[in-house]
Amino acid sequence: MKNIAYCFLLILALSSCAFSTMTTVYSKSKGKIDVPLKENYTVTYQVGFEENLKADVAYTDESGKQSKLENISGEWEKQVTLKTGTHVELKTLAKAKTKSRATYKILVDGKVVAEYIQTGKRLSYMLAFDLP
Repeated sequence: MKNIAYCFLLILALSSCAFSTMTTVYSKSKGKIDVPLKENYTVTYQVGFEENLKADVAYTDESGKQSKLENISGEWEKQVTLKTGTHVELKTLAKAKTKSRATYKILVDGKVVAEYIQTGKRLSYMLAFDLP
């Protein structure tokens, strides 16, 4: 019985390792960010995908809703003006046949609030925060 339990734990550990090599995941919710309070903010999303990556991107647009784009590759940038109190999100899912790299940067009024680099065949990125 003890051997069966050890085998089960080993299979569980190996299967979770296989999932983690298939998908690289980054997900973070920062809450309210530390920037001076004002009526409107300029939020800039910058994403760079290596040429063999194709990605779906969702971001908070000027109306405060999620806009979705498909099959993005290379450098992508979007600048939006958002009101105080807006919940901001950037989500991407990128897929490639070989290990690739993606870079992410989000700025608020020119100040970097998030920056991240991922590598892998399947990259999942999500960052959320609230404007003051």
